[in-house]
Amino acid sequence: MSEDIKNQLKNRIPRSYLARDFSGFRSELYRYATTYFPDKIQDFSEASLGGLFLDMAALIGDNLSFYLDHQFHEVNPLLATEMDNIEMHAINAGVKIVGAAPAVAEVNFYIEVPAVVNSSTGLYEPDPTALPVILENTSIQADTGVSFYLTEDLDFSEKKPSGEYVATVTPYIPTGTTPQSYTMYLSGRCVSGKMITERTPISEFKKFRKISLSYANVSAVMRVIDTDGNDYYEVESLSQDTVFRKIIDPTAKISGLEVIPAPYRYTLTTDIRTRTTTLTFGGGDAKSLADELVPDPSDLALPLYGKTAFSEFSIDPNNLLRTKTLGIAPQNTTLSITYRYGGGASHNVAPDSITTITGLNIKFQDSAGSETASSVKNSVVISNPNAASGGAAAQTITDIKQAIPAARSMQNRIVTKEDLMARVYTLPNDFGRIFRAGISDNPNNNLASVLYIVSKDSAGNLEMSPDLLKDNLSVYLNQFRLVGDALDILDARVVNYRIYADIVCAPNANKLDVVSNVIESVKNVVRIDNFQIGQPINESDLIYSIIGVTGVLSLVSIRLECVNGTVLGRAYSDAFVDMSSIKAKGIYFASPGDIFECRFPDDDIIISVQ
Repeated sequence: MSEDIKNQLKNRIPRSYLARDFSGFRSELYRYATTYFPDKIQDFSEASLGGLFLDMAALIGDNLSFYLDHQFHEVNPLLATEMDNIEMHAINAGVKIVGAAPAVAEVNFYIEVPAVVNSSTGLYEPDPTALPVILENTSIQADTGVSFYLTEDLDFSEKKPSGEYVATVTPYIPTGTTPQSYTMYLSGRCVSGKMITERTPISEFKKFRKISLSYANVSAVMRVIDTDGNDYYEVESLSQDTVFRKIIDPTAKISGLEVIPAPYRYTLTTDIRTRTTTLTFGGGDAKSLADELVPDPSDLALPLYGKTAFSEFSIDPNNLLRTKTLGIAPQNTTLSITYRYGGGASHNVAPDSITTITGLNIKFQDSAGSETASSVKNSVVISNPNAASGGAAAQTITDIKQAIPAARSMQNRIVTKEDLMARVYTLPNDFGRIFRAGISDNPNNNLASVLYIVSKDSAGNLEMSPDLLKDNLSVYLNQFRLVGDALDILDARVVNYRIYADIVCAPNANKLDVVSNVIESVKNVVRIDNFQIGQPINESDLIYSIIGVTGVLSLVSIRLECVNGTVLGRAYSDAFVDMSSIKAKGIYFASPGDIFECRFPDDDIIISVQ
């Protein structure tokens, strides 16, 4: 009886499914064809028909393998490369994509008011009828051309419970002891950017209408209102039907919050490619909401009542969306959208550089005389005692991807240190942005932690974050922390250092080129973007970056030295650390709250050639 050789070979020859590229697929197909079909085709050379079959099958397998790997990577937000997939991962995790962050500055507003005699006390005081209110959205400008806007009203008539003015008051006494006038100033929070109002006419009803704003890097949408006077409020999702609104008691000078309904609402999304902002409005029809809270049930049911037969009837399930559940869509109106845009490191202007008022919004009491009001208005001057800070470039794709895993586990509260770090970096754009943050335990309180933060100036160098940015961060984090947790926000200490290295070059190498290449290689290692607060410096990283440069035969020595103060016109941080004392086993260890910075790498990387 004859034997089935093919079946015996099939049992003995293993089949591999590990081929992942063209050559691997072709080799496996060739082995399979020569084993099981030797009597059909024997010529598998490249020019033969058998070779064509192998190449085509291998090409298909290679393509399928590539796209399978690609799609598998797209499931992981850290490995994804398709912008649409990265954006979807971010949205699902709750990571808000934003553009460039504006800078925040504390600006002093000075006025000069005439002196009058108080009829009750007989003492001189600022004329109470001449004290104005400098209104929100007053526009000012820095010497560099960067615009800022006041974000709050400054009321110069406001007093403390003790009866003293909240504003700082200084008498002007040119001669004698009688004040002629008083200089008063209040500090206000100002945010950089440009403000614009766009008007969009809308005719017919459209569910979930989307409107894209003209300018990118929108930091805040100030107000959305239609011609009927309806205010539209920003919400996290269209199912959110209430919002908080700040209220001010004009008698008690107390700010509070009230919950108000928001039938007219919208959500904000930012495109990951262009960083342009889109407003998405609700899906409800305002006309159908006038008399009924839900659609007419007869629109969603078969007309069977009192009938034994009926003609063709279609049911439109979209009628379910014409309710107020997801908000009201604008129609037959014109929307006015006021927003602020712009930002970046260039907005971090220096102290005393914000000096120009470009649009003063000021209000006086009815009892103020026109001449006095005009005099006070013309006396307004401004200055910023501290540098503006918090301005930063738009998030990179890497920044967005790295924020996704932490955001998925936050659950809208701060429990772990990872939750806290994720929240720090999601501070709303219009409050500024932290460059680096680090957390350590508080030695004085087991239930408390210390949060160290640092910002960048306009040149990209590390600097202390202004108190205003710390206050904004404190208020923002307070709504997410647990009741028993405590958090101290402190400035990180910047430790500037200089690198000295001695090398030996190859005899035929151009020493100038080698030194230039070594400096560039070391600069890539010490870039501040590669460092976190508390991160040590590994000396081996510097060594490998030097000896890996073409033309370097050997590295004779390398050492790091701290540099502080002002050296040859270059301003460093005031912190001093003995670098040799913090070095152990080739690693320079940072203290909690310290961050290493090679501030001027072109001058602070010194290479000597032997």
